This record gives sequence, structure tokens and C-alpha cells, in this order.
Amino acid sequence: MRPFLTARIRQRGVTLLELMIGMTIGLIASVVIVQVFSQSEAHRRATAGGADAQQAGMIASWRMMRDIRMAGSGLQHGVTLWGCQMLVWRGGAQLLPRAGAWPAPFAAFPSALRLTPIAVVDGGGAASDAILVSSARSGAGAAPLPASVVSSTQVSVPTSVAFRAQDLLLMTDMSAVGDCQLGQVDAAYVAPAGVPAPRAVPVGAPSTGYNGPNGFSGLPSTGDYSLFNLGSAPSVAMYGVVNNSLVQYDVLDPAGIGASTVQAENVENLQVLLGVDDGVGGTANDNVVDRWVAPGIAPFTAAAMIAGGNAALQVKAIRIAMVVRSSEPTQRVGPAETVLFQDMPAALQVRVPIPAADRVYGRQVHDLVIPLRNQWIALCTEARRANGVPAVGTCS
Repeated sequence: MRPFLTARIRQRGVTLLELMIGMTIGLIASVVIVQVFSQSEAHRRATAGGADAQQAGMIASWRMMRDIRMAGSGLQHGVTLWGCQMLVWRGGAQLLPRAGAWPAPFAAFPSALRLTPIAVVDGGGAASDAILVSSARSGAGAAPLPASVVSSTQVSVPTSVAFRAQDLLLMTDMSAVGDCQLGQVDAAYVAPAGVPAPRAVPVGAPSTGYNGPNGFSGLPSTGDYSLFNLGSAPSVAMYGVVNNSLVQYDVLDPAGIGASTVQAENVENLQVLLGVDDGVGGTANDNVVDRWVAPGIAPFTAAAMIAGGNAALQVKAIRIAMVVRSSEPTQRVGPAETVLFQDMPAALQVRVPIPAADRVYGRQVHDLVIPLRNQWIALCTEARRANGVPAVGTCS
């Protein structure tokens, strides 16, 4: 019995050597598992962050492209519209000229805003630029209608075809660039069925909707006025970057928000180049982009564009580079800067520095070239062609 008991006693537990070997194998397995999990998590973050950056960039790009492609729509035939000072009221409160500065990042735009299809404020260096774009959306067509002001609640035009209740109207003096005032068709207006469109168009009572305190009757009586039907949803919008978000400010503020709205998050920078038809490297005013310029270069500054004139007419395309950051950090450290417009001459390239603490985030650059087709149409309007602005053969 004693040898049998000794054998059983010797079979209990493991030796120290066996324990150390088991712990070593377990430790190696744990290290491998942790490394695999870490790599998997880094890959997940990089993939998810890249997807988020791509989606945010696509959304932001689409929203800006939608408005920029419409730049100047409904305004092409108004030779005294571009550069006219906008007089706008909404609900009895004056929107334009603005009483104070625009919210960030649009403070560089003047408070007395003038109508222009597009203008860009150069942020300076690597600071983000800001864009202003205007367009009309009307079923009545883009042609201006000769108009006379009958009273504070009525105007007379040759025809009111396609006018609808609450359409926005823009009255301007066609003899010279001056003030242009916004008004609105009366909310109760109904076009008569089965009869020719009436000449009389009722506008809302003073200080209602977008009608001024005196309607259109507050304009000088000596003007040679024309009326533009801007439709129910014209757009005068500003785009810029603040607090790592692409924001939009609706100048006409139909919803009464009075503040910028976020269009996309994790947008770090927005840079713009203008494709101009000014004859440098080509033929001026032939509807072909001759060169690309930075928005701060005269005469294509925001001030010159807002003032109207040939500079506004010569911008035929706009190029946008937008830097979008991933939503989650990765384990890789990125470069110290992002270079935009790398295919352009060095003078047009923009180098955006990246703080050391933010280099663990991935970044994507969304580069867009957007043609301004309404600028091409505007060059060939009858009044401009009569004045000999386009190059020979451009409008034939």
C-alpha cells in the first residue's frame, strides 16, 4: 500500500517549471490577441473615420455645388442688377442694409450688401475663404418686366403670367445701377382662370412678408423701373468654415433663424480659386477661362465683385478645395501640412499647417471645379452685346 500512496501523492499539481511554461505560453497568446485587436481597432477607426470624412465631404460638396451652379440664375438679363444695393425687409424688420456685422466667418462682407452672382472673400494665407452666391428660382423666366408702381400694395406690369402668391419680386432702376428693393406678391393672390393674365399685381400690405414699410412706393418716382420675379425661394447664401464646420448663412432668412446653420462637420478648411476670362493668356470676354486667380487679386476681390461691373461678369468658373478631417483618431501620425491645388503654380498653392496634436486624424481633400453657366449666358444678353462687351463671334 505505501508505494501506491507515494505514486498518487507525486501525481498531484504541476511543477514550477510546468507552471512557468504555461504562463509564458498564455502571456504570448495574450500579447498576440492584444496586438490583433489593436490592429483591428486601428483599421476600424481608419476605415470609419475615412468613410465619415468622405461622406461629410460629399454632403458639403453637393450642397455648395447646388447653389454655386445656380449662381446668377434669373439675374442674367438685368444689366443694372449686379452691383445694386439691396433693400430688404422681412416682417417689418430691416434685413439689408444690415444694422451690424455678419456673423463669423462672414464679417468681411459689407453690411450694405450689393447684388452679385458670386463673390469670394480671401481669408488670407491658409485661413479659410468665404463665398457669397445669389440666384433666383422663378417659373416666370429671367426676363425683366417694365413696371410702374401704382400704390404701396400694387404694381403694374405688361403681363403677370406665372406669377404666384408669395413670389418674391425685385424692383430695380434699369437706367442706372442704384438701389434694388425686394417685395412679395400678396399671399391671397390667385391668377384668374381662363382669362389673359392681368397687368395689375397685388403685393402684400406694407411691413408684411418681404414688403417694405412703404411697399415699392418708397422708391424714387423718377426711376425707369423693371420687375424681376425671383420665384418663391430665391437664394442669397454665404458659405464658410468656423469651428471645424462648414456653415451657411441665408441672407434672406426665410425661416427667421438669424444665425448660420451647420452643413457638414469636421470641415477644417475651404479655399477657392476663380477661373476668369480677362484676356490674360487668351481672348477677353469670349466665355473661355483664360487663367485661375486667387480671390484676393484685383479686380476680383470681394469688394470689386460686389460692386458689379466687368469683374463680376468675367468669372466663369470656381474651384474649391475643402479639407475634411476624420471623426476618430488613428494610430498613424500624418504630415505637418496639407497642400491644396498641387497641380497649380506655386503662387496659387495653399499650404495648410496641421497642429501636432491633430496629426493623428486622417484627412481628405475634396477638389471641385464648378462652371458658372449663367455667367456665360449673361455675357450675351442683348444690352451687353449692343455695348460690344463680348469678343467677336462669342454670341453668334
